[in-house]
Amino acid sequence: NLLRAVSHDLRTPLTSMLGASSTYLENESFLSDSEKRRFVFQIYEDCNWLLNMVENLLTITRISGETAKVTKNLELVEEVISEAFFRLKKRFPEANISVKVPEEPILVPMDALLIEQVILNLLENALSHSHSSKAIECIVRKDTSNMYCDIIDYGSGIPEDQLDTIFDGCSHGQNESSDAKKGFGIGLSICKTIITAHQGRITARNHKEGAIITFQLPMEDIEDEL
Repeated sequence: NLLRAVSHDLRTPLTSMLGASSTYLENESFLSDSEKRRFVFQIYEDCNWLLNMVENLLTITRISGETAKVTKNLELVEEVISEAFFRLKKRFPEANISVKVPEEPILVPMDALLIEQVILNLLENALSHSHSSKAIECIVRKDTSNMYCDIIDYGSGIPEDQLDTIFDGCSHGQNESSDAKKGFGIGLSICKTIITAHQGRITARNHKEGAIITFQLPMEDIEDEL
């Protein structure tokens, strides 16, 4: 299933880049400056998509399966989110994202780079599926045992029959016909692998105006208690 998802997610942007570059080269002398810019921008977006894909595939080499182990240190959740947000803004300067964290610092045992990748994947997924001027929301909360991070988008939501399968690496979104890159692909599968390796949990549900993906991490290292 994962190999099929990787093939799909790589083929789509590569096909798009090939089409855009071919059209540009064959019609360069007839294209206006705005049309040239549109083709170049399309290639730029596809390159960003492929870059994120490569980062995800590199993550697979670090952890694999539900029994994967990660090296965890106590990290400030706000700092991890800030780093993910910084990386996202470099790729998508126009991204409209609202981040809300508690005033009280939250320390959670985690592999910061891996959790940063989770947040980046979830935010990019939300950007791909949002069809509103409303900001995508990243909300952090906690209880006595867990830290929770909600990523809320304002799109057309997740098909009900995919809510339980979007993390398996082979579900593709409701708008696949118009833009197959907007499938869920391996990004969410990687998220589940990382969160599971942290003894956490990740879920998806819909709200009236879109979708919410939530991951939770234990506030204490469960492995140390075993």
